[in-house]
Amino acid sequence: MKSHPELKTVSLNSPGGRVFPALEIARTINASGLMTSVPSGEECYSACALIFLAGKERVAQGKLGVHQVSGVNDPSLTQTAIGRIYEDLVTFNAPSYLVSRMLRTPPSDMYVFSPEELERNSINIRDASKAIGIPHLLAVETWLRQSWLVGVFINTHTNQPFVALESSNMEPLLRIAHYPHRSQTFVEIMVPEGSISGKTTKLELRFAHGKDQPFSIYVNADIESNAYAFDLPVDPVEAKTFWAAFNAGTQLTIFNSFGAEVGRYSLAGSRAAIADFMRVASGLQ
Repeated sequence: MKSHPELKTVSLNSPGGRVFPALEIARTINASGLMTSVPSGEECYSACALIFLAGKERVAQGKLGVHQVSGVNDPSLTQTAIGRIYEDLVTFNAPSYLVSRMLRTPPSDMYVFSPEELERNSINIRDASKAIGIPHLLAVETWLRQSWLVGVFINTHTNQPFVALESSNMEPLLRIAHYPHRSQTFVEIMVPEGSISGKTTKLELRFAHGKDQPFSIYVNADIESNAYAFDLPVDPVEAKTFWAAFNAGTQLTIFNSFGAEVGRYSLAGSRAAIADFMRVASGLQ
């Protein structure tokens, strides 16, 4: 900073605070090329985390925690805050893993990253030249429905808006996405890069409901470098069957063609999440 040229690192210890002032501080830190740190034994939660992420290089040896925006009474201001936060997170090179955890944690809770998560997911950056590229999804508006997140996003590579229904379970993440300029809604099951190979496979989607007999749907999926992907049925009857199973079930387990489990998901909140997804998808047409 011009008034303090000797300043190189901003040390943080705060339970949080107001969003907009935190963003102003974060932008100043980022524009000045300062480093940020959370010393061992200290904590940086909520709005403080936004300031931490602005560091050109950043290291949290203490506790770093995030959650959704809180403390904004006016819904329109809440959405303004969300938009500004995620625009800044893109500028700050915040990893998508952190953004996803932030989106999925209710304002009344706090997701505190483990030391392994901080290192493995490039939340800590000791060398700015080696930072992983910024996420290409920009959140515009999101709703958390128990185990499911519904949101409107912008694909910053194509500048196209889309609506997504995503699992709170991120290992692996299940995403149902609908782009208004496409005729198909598709499903992605995100897996670690390079962990699967081949071109296509058959997946079993097994829906359970209490003590009832499980119900399975089988789909042909494309294999990508980091995901299984398949289109939802175009046939109205088949599409209705999929949504009905998703809506009524209590748990979804996905198996690959060898019978090995790919992912397991709670369907708590799926009814409300589907209603939001359908409402927003129809509005984006």
